[in-house]
Amino acid sequence: MNSLVAALAIVSCAAAAAMLTEPQARARAIKILQGDPYGKTPTEVAKAIKDIRFAQDGKTFRCGAAKGPIWELHIVVAVENKDQFDHGVIDGFLDLDARTGKLLCANLPMLD
Repeated sequence: MNSLVAALAIVSCAAAAAMLTEPQARARAIKILQGDPYGKTPTEVAKAIKDIRFAQDGKTFRCGAAKGPIWELHIVVAVENKDQFDHGVIDGFLDLDARTGKLLCANLPMLD
């Protein structure tokens, strides 16, 4: 029985280690967002990240349910073209797969 418990602990630790940490999730989001209108430098883009939330169950605010854990980032950035965006502000969410860092969903304009 002790070997089973030890094996489960190793598997649990390996699975936990496979998750992106909050700094890794931020770095991945910055890489995705970098460019107009979110910011030309990583520092500018980092300022647009207003909140980050880890959802183990994959339930997101804007994009619905995901199959696994996610990082959900709240992005807010002022834009020059006030006519194109609501009151000159982009305010939305970006969801990343917590294991792979891949973009799952975003309700933000101009993401390729």
